[in-house]
Amino acid sequence: MMIVHRTNVGVLKFDDSALQVLESYRQLQPTSKEAGGILLGRHLENEKDLIVDEVTVPQPEDRRSRFNFFRSFAHQNIARQRWVDAQKTCAYIGLWHTHPEPDPTPSATDVRDWKRALLKHSYHGDNLYFVIVGQRVIKVWEGDRSGAIAACEVVVR
Repeated sequence: MMIVHRTNVGVLKFDDSALQVLESYRQLQPTSKEAGGILLGRHLENEKDLIVDEVTVPQPEDRRSRFNFFRSFAHQNIARQRWVDAQKTCAYIGLWHTHPEPDPTPSATDVRDWKRALLKHSYHGDNLYFVIVGQRVIKVWEGDRSGAIAACEVVVR
């Protein structure tokens, strides 16, 4: 299980199956392309914790190369369908993608995309989470509705 300490209160927990999907897309080979998707999960009632139950995987409409990933609208369609199927309990929690480096750092493009998501996307709560899966380490950033972004502490158990 992966646990992310949120900035103010509570934690963001990744279900083991969601974590396994993220890890399966690590760019370990010289020909591995970047991958990405969105984080789907639950805001726990009466608690400050969030659970990532599922992550979308690369879709045929996405554009992928060694150093770039363009997420298509297919991911939003999946999120909307999950929202309906789960009777409005499966929420959009953030975005994820991979980097071909052991210890990932966000690019200027990443930060620009994250700020756009924070300011323009529709989501519940005050925060979105941004995951970069590196070859060795997974890192998470938390952003708020003002567009501020901060790194989070990640614990893998």
